[in-house]
Amino acid sequence: MKENTGIFILIVLYFVGTLAMLLPSIRPMVLPLSSFTLFCSFLVLLQSYRWKKEIVLASALVFIVGFGAEWVGVTSGKLFGNYWYGNNLGTKLFGVPLIIGINWAMLSLLCSAISVRWIKHPFIQLLAAAAIMTGLDWIMEPVAIKNDFWHWKNNHIPLFNFVCWFGISCITNWVYISIAKPKVNKTALALFLLITLFFTIQFIR
Repeated sequence: MKENTGIFILIVLYFVGTLAMLLPSIRPMVLPLSSFTLFCSFLVLLQSYRWKKEIVLASALVFIVGFGAEWVGVTSGKLFGNYWYGNNLGTKLFGVPLIIGINWAMLSLLCSAISVRWIKHPFIQLLAAAAIMTGLDWIMEPVAIKNDFWHWKNNHIPLFNFVCWFGISCITNWVYISIAKPKVNKTALALFLLITLFFTIQFIR
């Protein structure tokens, strides 16, 4: 698959998804497809890096770290706070949708690639990537609640969630930066912008 083809697929996916989310009559039908969109997005992203073995290895490790952190969070509340997952993110294992591990891998790859591209110092790269991911989470949280992705006790998103997100993001981005040193390509930049736009539109509507 050529890179421009992958970008076109992503644009179609997120344009249709954004439009559908803004139409009350269609929204309930497309919400259960959210995990499919995330999975396809990640496949297109990996293809853009030609399935480089360092990228694949880092992705597998980040999947484990991210999924493990979410499992601890859901079962104990000791990470992120008191929350649980809804029904629109697909198949769950131990109460955590499998796509969440992929989401951690995808966002970490995007943010670390962007950070590595424009920042030279490794430690600052790490902090910047984690900060970008935490900013994305801040935008995603209210949208996720509204879309039955996940829910918080008393509908209160605690500050502790963002502290934990930053901490776990430091670990996941360190994995990519130390193992793969990913450099942002057109697909990664396009996907990052599409995801940000998708959630921002719903955040402000």
